[in-house]
Amino acid sequence: MKRTIYILLFIAFTSLVYSCQQKLDELAGENPYSEGTKKLNITLVYPQGFEHEKKEGAVIKVLNPSNGVEYKVLTNAQGKASIDLQFGFYRVSVSDKGTPVSGAIPIFNRSIDQIRMIDTLKGDLNLIVDLALSYAGQLIIKEVYYRGCTGPDLKTFQYDKYISFYNNSSEVAYLDSVCFGTVEPYNAPTNPTPWSYTKDGQKVIRDTVPIIEAIWQFPGTGKSHPLQPGQEVVVALTAAIDHTILRPMSVNLNIPGYWVCYNQRYTNASYHPSPGPNLANHWLDLLWKEGTATAYPFSSVSPAAVIFRIPEIGAQAYINNPANRSRKPGTTSATEYVMIPSSWILDGVECFDVTTKNKRLPASIDATYCLMSDADRYLGKTIHRKIDQEETNKAGGRIVYMDTNNSSNDFYVRESQSIKN
Repeated sequence: MKRTIYILLFIAFTSLVYSCQQKLDELAGENPYSEGTKKLNITLVYPQGFEHEKKEGAVIKVLNPSNGVEYKVLTNAQGKASIDLQFGFYRVSVSDKGTPVSGAIPIFNRSIDQIRMIDTLKGDLNLIVDLALSYAGQLIIKEVYYRGCTGPDLKTFQYDKYISFYNNSSEVAYLDSVCFGTVEPYNAPTNPTPWSYTKDGQKVIRDTVPIIEAIWQFPGTGKSHPLQPGQEVVVALTAAIDHTILRPMSVNLNIPGYWVCYNQRYTNASYHPSPGPNLANHWLDLLWKEGTATAYPFSSVSPAAVIFRIPEIGAQAYINNPANRSRKPGTTSATEYVMIPSSWILDGVECFDVTTKNKRLPASIDATYCLMSDADRYLGKTIHRKIDQEETNKAGGRIVYMDTNNSSNDFYVRESQSIKN
């Protein structure tokens, strides 16, 4: 009897193994990293009123985040391009400039993540890329220093963060009422942002951007703080003192003309000691603070920073209206975020620490990202705008920086902070 039972159990086990193997074989067919290729056909769709901008030679970048391999393909006269790709997940990004309109240069951007090239797809994969319209800005983010440095004692240090803004135009800009903040979450997420929706099978980031933790604003009555063409302004995000006294790799943030994010609601004295005397009357106003943080939490890993103006109603009135705040989709957290329409955003830059992260900013603000890995941490490095040499020559030598609303095109990793020079 026992022998019969053992035989039956053996037969059942063998059948189970065979069934499991069949299932594994089926799943293997969906393995995006199995061997084989699939053709990706890409069609660019320009915004309404700009259909005539469709042209031959627009650059499309196709990135495999898992290995960092990037391909570039050019569109034909119909705005189409094709490429054969190994099975895997890909990110497609596009950045194209249009013909100036009344002196303003239209920019067309879009980035699409997690495009699945797998052998279970029948035929080619056809991807429609709806390009987002934006314009080159007057006031831009020039540099962000957030990765910290190392002192002579070999201890790491990150209380010296700063961001700088630059007037990239030929006309005077005014800092009055310009707001600054960072986008939720603090660090680039490992999963697609919940602040998005699905369109044609692709995740699309919303056009309203969630600001996390705090909103800072330059004071003034409208023309109190002019910024001349080619001039920059530095904002200390943490301690506005001379850090070079103890740490030569750091920076001096106690310089006349600099500004600081300082408010006594942030009580952590290491991050926010009393600003140096050279920054008297140059404290940004803290319009809004959410949560219990004792220090302004600007990411030292992968921030997404934006500058914006809130028109007509005014920033404080807009922020105070509960209708303009939202909780994070898909969570039960009571934390609220101020929602800023992308059309109000003057400039933004998204930072990644690895290519496999996901975006927070829509393509109209930043189509891609600037990469600074952990290998660049605590070395005094920054992300910095590239110079647009052609536009600089046209401006008679006044430096004009790249501004395509596409950080992988516009920024590079600088070996040291530019304000040290």
